[in-house]
Amino acid sequence: MNKETLKILRDSGWYEGRSIDIKEIKKNLEKLGYIVFPEVKSFLEEFGDLVIEDPINEETHSTSIKFTSYYAYGAFKSEEKYAQEKLVPVGKIDSDYLILLVGESGKVYCNTGKLGDNAIEAWENLISGGGGKPWDNF
Repeated sequence: MNKETLKILRDSGWYEGRSIDIKEIKKNLEKLGYIVFPEVKSFLEEFGDLVIEDPINEETHSTSIKFTSYYAYGAFKSEEKYAQEKLVPVGKIDSDYLILLVGESGKVYCNTGKLGDNAIEAWENLISGGGGKPWDNF
């Protein structure tokens, strides 16, 4: 991870080895019909409940959203079709413009495509401006 991405994440409260209690988040997701796969659980424990101010792209990314019935299981069927795996919403990115999703495999996506094969790669692509891989490139 480059120094600027690392600084932005640390300024947001993230640190290596971070592990928060996600019981409430997990309960809310399960109430909406999602299965909180082990890789989703790991992502939420390490990166959940953060508000990341990204001065490079002048955007905010949040993993502390309260899930509503709008995000009930089945809301991301087209994204799951492209990703070819079950997805779970874990936050909002690009100043609430896009939903951040983690797959059963641990790959990280948003509404427009894949951000990375893991959380670190996804944050690097998102913050550094490298972007991800659009759905039409799968």
